Amino acid sequence: MTSHLSEAGRTLIPRKDDRYGLLSPALVILTFVAGLVDALSYLALGHVFVANVTGNIVFLGFSIAHAQGFVWWTSALTLVSFMVGALIGGRIIHYFGRNRARHLLVSTCVQMTFVVAALVGIYLLNRFVPEPTMGGAGAGTTSAAQTAGQVAGQPSLNFPTGSHIDLHIIMLIVLLAPAMGIQNSTARKLSVPDLPTTVLTMTLTGVVADTSAHGHEQSKLGRRAVVMTALALGALTGALLQTNGHEDVILMVMVVCLLSVIAMMIPHVRSDAAWVTGR
Repeated sequence: MTSHLSEAGRTLIPRKDDRYGLLSPALVILTFVAGLVDALSYLALGHVFVANVTGNIVFLGFSIAHAQGFVWWTSALTLVSFMVGALIGGRIIHYFGRNRARHLLVSTCVQMTFVVAALVGIYLLNRFVPEPTMGGAGAGTTSAAQTAGQVAGQPSLNFPTGSHIDLHIIMLIVLLAPAMGIQNSTARKLSVPDLPTTVLTMTLTGVVADTSAHGHEQSKLGRRAVVMTALALGALTGALLQTNGHEDVILMVMVVCLLSVIAMMIPHVRSDAAWVTGR
């Protein structure tokens, strides 16, 4: 148990000679961000994951089969927008991938630009489009019961249906999915063990399988528990905020997290430390 706690501590506060240095705590923060954004996207944007693309592909299949609560266009739009972000992430890797600190700094700055744009967009739409619906029968009308429900703390975004297109939802998908595409491409390039920032299926599998095969000392439980906890806490925080109609606060928390990663990387962009150069 002591060794696992020590491993968890080194993940959050690495030693000076750590092979991955500040990349580990930075990616833990980005894992928390992934939990936040997936809570927002699944609960408010029509059963989509803007960070977890595996789930989104499954949801696309559900929507084609006309499963209740799933709309094909939200899944399709999310996948396309995510790929745009991955494309941007690839260009960042091309120009900055040789320096890990600079790479993470630039990718996080670009990612934050998308999140800030989403935050600004929410405020603009709330101000100039007070009834955030378009298309379909009944667009532009909100019942007294719906209004009362929102005041009582229900989600503030209108859930999409086949005949209902919400400008807020479109904007958030188009801006947040590319942000997560950039984050995923960055985490893939950095290749820090057990810190993919989004899909943790293999992380959980590794805990159980490695314990079974090699004993609990080889399970890397401390490190893996940190990242799984970060994703769960992000999802919990996002769900609590979203169910009380605070989508804007979720985006603000994301910006604060991204700023912390940027602040961690700035002092090291010219460093020749092993974790920066990858040697």
